[in-house]
Amino acid sequence: MEKTLTLMIKPASSKCNLRCDYCFYLDEENNRENKYRKIMEKNTIENIVIKAHNSSNNINYIFQGGEPALATLSWFEDFISLVNKYKKNNDIVNYSFQTNGTLIDDKFAKFLFMNNFLVGVSYDGFSRIHDLHRKYSNGEKSSRDVKHGLNYLKTNNVDHNILCVVTNEVANNISKIYPNLVQEGYSFQQYIACLDPINTDDNVFLNPKIYGKFLVELFDLWLNDLKYNKNISIRLFNNFVSILLGNSPEACDMNGVCSIQYVFESNGDVYPCDFYCLDNYYLGNINEDDFDNIDTKRKAIGFINNPPNLHEDCKNCEFLYLCRGGCPRYKDSNNKFRFCESYKYLFNMRLNQFKEIANLIIQNNS
Repeated sequence: MEKTLTLMIKPASSKCNLRCDYCFYLDEENNRENKYRKIMEKNTIENIVIKAHNSSNNINYIFQGGEPALATLSWFEDFISLVNKYKKNNDIVNYSFQTNGTLIDDKFAKFLFMNNFLVGVSYDGFSRIHDLHRKYSNGEKSSRDVKHGLNYLKTNNVDHNILCVVTNEVANNISKIYPNLVQEGYSFQQYIACLDPINTDDNVFLNPKIYGKFLVELFDLWLNDLKYNKNISIRLFNNFVSILLGNSPEACDMNGVCSIQYVFESNGDVYPCDFYCLDNYYLGNINEDDFDNIDTKRKAIGFINNPPNLHEDCKNCEFLYLCRGGCPRYKDSNNKFRFCESYKYLFNMRLNQFKEIANLIIQNNS
């Protein structure tokens, strides 16, 4: 088995029909010279697919944006056709699709189901909280259209989960948000701490103390459901339990070092991470370079550091084995993880319960 390729493709790059005020990708675009707004052309798609299947027989295609659905359904139909044309008989292919949900209709949902896409929908819990930050460019609210998209995914049996961006407002309302999502049938939930703008040490959208209290409150809600055999998946907590079981975490930001990924802008430009699509991290262009050239450039710029670049405070921290120092993009100008105190608060309050869950899993599997 050859190495697995994880390819994040941005069919419309940072182009989006919403103007979320906390959008980290629009912030990245504003901090680099090249702006990508055109839809990815077929020759670029073909070069990605051909070179990917010449390099590996295990490929994860992840579509993100901006809003990838702006490329239209026909674009994705063409993409699948090209994969089917060039993949080898033993190739393993997985598809994921992250969307704001507003452009998903019945036809699009049927396509996603037929091609076994795993879909993530960005939805901040319930309408009032969601509409605080996630609005159209004309200022209109988006939650109603997101719910319509979610309904199309449900009725067409598309595998999908909810991605909730944690802001102060979300954190302060998790006692309402989590039960609401569970009641609506969303047993797979992700909670992503909101990224602050580049080159700022201010906690613009999420205060670390509020985030710490949020983590404990969410954990208690989750644990209570587990006691009543409601198996709700919270990605962050699942990873902590996995580490306690002696496994490697699934989330790249919890490995302590960055993973090997490829992010493709719509013109074919390649970057090493969704959080680092910036001029200093440019790796090449898939229309001109193959994966070996791109990997050589990745090594040259030193994107993946081993050992990890930890803050001095991390080295003697009792919880380092769980948090691994945090994702570099969440560090301040002093290289300190912004949510260090948040995690410490969670572990000081609930680590014993995490260990109990891990022990129960061990007992049940023995």
